[in-house]
Order: sequence, then C-alpha cells, then structure tokens
Amino acid sequence: MIRRVGIAALAVGVVLLPGAAPAETARTFKVSASIASGCAVTVDGTGAWGRIDLGTANGATGGTLEAGVTNGVQLACTPGTVATVSADAGEHARAGVPQLAHAADGASLIPYHLFVNGGTTPWEGQSIALTFPPGTSRLSLPVRARATVPRPARAGRYADVVRITVRW
Repeated sequence: MIRRVGIAALAVGVVLLPGAAPAETARTFKVSASIASGCAVTVDGTGAWGRIDLGTANGATGGTLEAGVTNGVQLACTPGTVATVSADAGEHARAGVPQLAHAADGASLIPYHLFVNGGTTPWEGQSIALTFPPGTSRLSLPVRARATVPRPARAGRYADVVRITVRW
C-alpha cells in the first residue's frame, strides 16, 4: 500500500509543478512612425538653389537688364506645413540695396533688385509665407532680378550672392 500512495503522490506533483501550463505561441506588438513637418529645396548641379544670369549690357549706354530663375525656387514641404521664405540683401549691399560687384575689384557696383511671385515690390528682407495644404507638397517660387546699369559702366563680369532662408 505504501508503494501505491507514493506513485499517486508523484503523479499529482508533476501536474502541479509551475511552468507546466501550455505555452502561448502568439503575441502582438505595435509598429509606429512619426512624420515630422519639414521642407526641402531642390538644388542645381552646383548645390545652389538657383541662378539668375542677367545677360549683357553695353557699358557706354547702360540700360536695364532683367531675368529670372528658370523654374523658380523649388520647395517641397510636408502637407499642412506653413513655411516662410526670406532673402538677404546679398554680399555687396549698400544701404540695404543689393549690388552686383565687379569681379576684378569689387568696388565697381551695379544696383539690382529681386522680385518674387510676380510681384512689383522689391523683395528685400521681408518674409513670404507659403502654405502647403493637405494634398500639396511642392511649390515653385518664381524669382526675378532687375539691374539698372549706369553709364558709363566698367566692362567685366559682375556678380552677387544672396542667401535665401526657408523656415517652418
């Protein structure tokens, strides 16, 4: 009789051991991502956001030169973003007016102005608000430049660099 009780106790002990319950083989886990508001600007092959070549004028007679960025400044922003775009007065500005500087001496200057979005008021420091409503992620911002070449003007290449800032 002792033998039978020991075997029965052993069988009951095996059934009651911890961890002997059936293992669960399926569980769930969450996958998530956050999309941040942001903008990017398309650049040309040199890393610039655009170039404006005003062409050539006769230094003896002067005149007005005008040209624009071929495709405008190309912006891509997260839909729902409000961005602002501003331009400084360039590296050679005098009294807040942008100037093209002669490549040889930098002292010979030709004043010019930038115009944006078809506007007739010079774009000089003020920010322009751009809205990217749902469903819209790309906008082109047309930029034009107009220079008044004085007479006489020294022959040679004139240039300036303007910093465009995009904030969102």
